[in-house]
Amino acid sequence: MSFKIALVLGGGGSRGLAHVGVLKVLQREGLPIDLIVGTSMGGMVGVLFSLGHSPDQIAEGLQQTMGLTYTNGSVFNNVKLISSRIRQRRLGEQLTPILKDKTFADLKIPVILMTVDMISGQEVALTEGPLIPALLATMAVPGVFPPVNMDGRQLADGGVIDSTATHIAYEQGAGKIIAVDVYPALETENPWNDPVSAVMGFQLPITWLNSTDDNDRVIHPNMFSSMWRAVRVMTWHLHQTRLADHPPDILMRPDVDHYGSLDFKDKEGPIRAGFAEAERHLEAIRALKETPPVSPFARFLPKRRQAERSA
Repeated sequence: MSFKIALVLGGGGSRGLAHVGVLKVLQREGLPIDLIVGTSMGGMVGVLFSLGHSPDQIAEGLQQTMGLTYTNGSVFNNVKLISSRIRQRRLGEQLTPILKDKTFADLKIPVILMTVDMISGQEVALTEGPLIPALLATMAVPGVFPPVNMDGRQLADGGVIDSTATHIAYEQGAGKIIAVDVYPALETENPWNDPVSAVMGFQLPITWLNSTDDNDRVIHPNMFSSMWRAVRVMTWHLHQTRLADHPPDILMRPDVDHYGSLDFKDKEGPIRAGFAEAERHLEAIRALKETPPVSPFARFLPKRRQAERSA
């Protein structure tokens, strides 16, 4: 089966609210979406949109659901929420009124949710079965939520390997691909941040353990900052390499790098950023409705053979 237009929505926690702004523009322009590939928050937005919820309804639902758990530092104010398993159970409870008993078969647009098996290290694309456990799996950010046990596998957020799975849209034979990448670039953040500060969106005293020079530049980062930076460098390298190997026809990068993954205090900011980024690509979006899609089989030809055929 092939698809004309695929929408790839990347993971990024609160930054993923930018997807709502993008969807507002795509819906306004009447662009038909035939396939959605979602990771983490991108998967959540994609599923809700596929079920027929409007971008405004998605925004309202996500703001309420995520705000109950993370807004105003409630994770630290509520001892129970420090437990990752309790947080995950609470998220599942918030999703139940909307998604109870619903499966992938109920989706109006096919959706693929990206996860990673933390035992084998393999990417696992979920396409069938109940939606709630699949969403909990694609949103299972290590350290924030535990892996979800499914069919003997322990599945976590697909962003463990890559947050923007354009390669899956290629494999599905999409003629045109729109990707919304909300993964923060390396150069936009403090290189010696610590993981908790980076995820929560505010600075913790732990960075004071870094050794600095007279100009307050870090010369000897502490263990936590060093390990976090190593993870960021590895994932950023893979992320960039994959996008280069499987480039989308339209790549949107909303201005949301300054938001922490669990920083849901400003819920409207990422949505506005997504809307503005989609508006910036408006000409290309409108062209997709008028241009016949590339044969899906052409995407599987090695780059050298494609160059030879076009010469």
